[in-house]
Amino acid sequence: MSTAISLASARVGTSLTLLRAEGSPELCRRLSALGLRRGARVRIVNPTPGGGRVISVAGSRIAMDASMLKRLFAEEIPA
Repeated sequence: MSTAISLASARVGTSLTLLRAEGSPELCRRLSALGLRRGARVRIVNPTPGGGRVISVAGSRIAMDASMLKRLFAEEIPA
């Protein structure tokens, strides 16, 4: 079993399974509405200026800044 890493530290091209999100209940509801909930498969698509990333989840691409990525924890899906 692999250990949880924040999405901020995941490499571009990596596929992951979301384990948890840290934040207020309102933030967690908003992330869930975007498809970022426990068990969701996420792929890191592109880096953005300032340390953010574009991620792919549930057929959508979402740009997130580094501070938000540090609140999302996942484990890598073995290749």
